[in-house]
Amino acid sequence: MPNTKSYIETTPLLNDKQKSVFFDSEIQKSLDNFIELVIKIFDATACSVLASPIQTPIELCQRGSKITLTKDDLKNSSNTTVNINSNILRVVTPINLPSHVQFGWIVFERQSDIAFTEKEKSIFSTLKNGLINQLAQRRRLLEATDNVELQLMISELNKDLVCIKDEHFKIVYANDAFKNMYPENMQNNIIDCTTVENYEDDKAKNFLAQDKIALHCGFSQIVENLCRPNGSSFTADTVKRRFEDRLGNLYILTVSKDITKKEQLINKIEAAQSELDEFTSIASHDLRSPLNAIKRLLEWISDDCKDMLPKEHLENFQLVINRTNRMQVLLEDLLSYSRINGCDGTLANISLDAIYFDIKELLDLPKTLTVNINANNQLITIPVIPFKIVISNLIGNAVKHNDKKNPIIDISLLPDENYYVIEIKDNGPGIEPKYFSLIFKLFQTLQSRDDVEGSGIGLCIAKKHIMNYGGKIEVTSDGKLGSTFTVYWPKK
Repeated sequence: MPNTKSYIETTPLLNDKQKSVFFDSEIQKSLDNFIELVIKIFDATACSVLASPIQTPIELCQRGSKITLTKDDLKNSSNTTVNINSNILRVVTPINLPSHVQFGWIVFERQSDIAFTEKEKSIFSTLKNGLINQLAQRRRLLEATDNVELQLMISELNKDLVCIKDEHFKIVYANDAFKNMYPENMQNNIIDCTTVENYEDDKAKNFLAQDKIALHCGFSQIVENLCRPNGSSFTADTVKRRFEDRLGNLYILTVSKDITKKEQLINKIEAAQSELDEFTSIASHDLRSPLNAIKRLLEWISDDCKDMLPKEHLENFQLVINRTNRMQVLLEDLLSYSRINGCDGTLANISLDAIYFDIKELLDLPKTLTVNINANNQLITIPVIPFKIVISNLIGNAVKHNDKKNPIIDISLLPDENYYVIEIKDNGPGIEPKYFSLIFKLFQTLQSRDDVEGSGIGLCIAKKHIMNYGGKIEVTSDGKLGSTFTVYWPKK
């Protein structure tokens, strides 16, 4: 059966060969009853209801003698009374739906010696309005039916386990995915049972615990391990929600999503993270201790032999010590990088001025450095520790690569609705645009490590912290007049 809305509110669905219209049987019944009333009440010799498709009017229902009409007869949009001849009086009136779409026309004829009185016009108008209301109500009912059918189809196609239980926890509906958990010989027995009829009391009580929570509180959600009838188990994210029908009967909608693969991946990630943490712990002890011992030994030898060795040998000795220091910095940076995901994310309200005051004592900043903070002491709500690491690395990077006698760094807080936008600008040599994609990678430096000490990890650590919190970092520079790093930290 075609959707009634497509028939009433646009044009009828026509079979061009038979010149007939297909629509709901209840609508046909309403039209038949209407015509019978018109013939009886107004002593009509003929009555017809026509639909208004794009081209030719189509007769939907007719009683009595044949009524011959032309297109001109249907042009008038208001009630029209016409004397066809000395014997016949014709009434033509449009049927306009509440949606302001013209459904069609009502036409009836009777003997012309009987005048169409004002009282009859009022009665006819009442009958017509009743017909229009019946058509509109039937359309709404069919639309509701279509919506229910659509929802059922969506439910049946859903791969999640979907069922509806009544207030006694008996299943009144289950989709195909739910039924297919059971052997074929059991699928017809699912409806009107709780599926725990054969459980022991304690086990049944535990199984229905979330149903009871949903029934009394309106909602429940749990990640649980479920067992299929065939004995296999799976992990499900189960949501239960209470609802009621128009009569006030309570029901529970249950949707269980199989998240077994997701949980397995999470377990693998957690295991890998645990191994990484273990490696970090070993590295921090087993690598740092011998490295410190090597450094101390080199320093002792240098102090004891500095008056005995030639200048060239002393320079080589100092070079070895510097390389040892670099290895120590690299180790510390690698450990910091591996611990990013475990960094304390406690939020605090703090200003950029206060952040810089805290970190400047930890940085080896030259006395000639000028740092300008343009934030008006505005408070920002951020995870302090990772944010300080980001700002510290960006300032340290700006100082380390600055080739000016009087380095300048401008730190600004820019207005934005969704992010704290922090701009860090320096007057250093700048970065050529072709290197923008390299500077945030591990161990990447644009200058020799003998010229500029560094591990090549600082910017990478900064970017990873920013991305962990859903932010981003951008760099702009012409490669000559300094660089500008812009941090977008989400407001939360």
